[in-house]
Amino acid sequence: MFMKKSPKVSLLLILFVFLIGLVESSYVMGQVDTASVLAAPQSEGIDSVRRNRILIYPGFGISLIRNEFTPDFFINLGINHMDRYEVNVNTASFFFFERGDDKNYKVYRNTFLNAEFLMNFSLLNKKEKNMNGLGVGYLIESKGQYFRNTTMMFYYKRRHGLFSVMPGIICTDDFKEVFPAISVRL
Repeated sequence: MFMKKSPKVSLLLILFVFLIGLVESSYVMGQVDTASVLAAPQSEGIDSVRRNRILIYPGFGISLIRNEFTPDFFINLGINHMDRYEVNVNTASFFFFERGDDKNYKVYRNTFLNAEFLMNFSLLNKKEKNMNGLGVGYLIESKGQYFRNTTMMFYYKRRHGLFSVMPGIICTDDFKEVFPAISVRL
């Protein structure tokens, strides 16, 4: 005849068996043959090496546009192929501040949709990734008097470590007005 056990005793018994299993497996793992550990790992399939990585990340920075420092915020979506090149699509919002007649500040957000192609120019140095490339952006949201009509941005992006430097030009008012811009982003 079976005896009725309390749930606490059953839980303690399961925990005890689990701990004994961990101790036993650590003794077995301690006696691994070193010759097989030093051998090259076996492939588990035809294409077990990861070739592409999907990149999704937000970031922020500061830009100098039309002699004004503006904070910017971006969200990036991209594909990195074996650390050789990247193809990215991102939205970058620039925030302009303007003081109105009532002495209060108004915030004007201008958002660009960008496409980038970056290549790794430091393939021989595996410790340091030096991604450089070109990007083009189209203004999808315009607030205030900063950009008029069709506005495009062309830039060179140099990413080094945690930050990127992006010098470029912005063409606005149907390419009638052109001015330089530079951004530093994290």
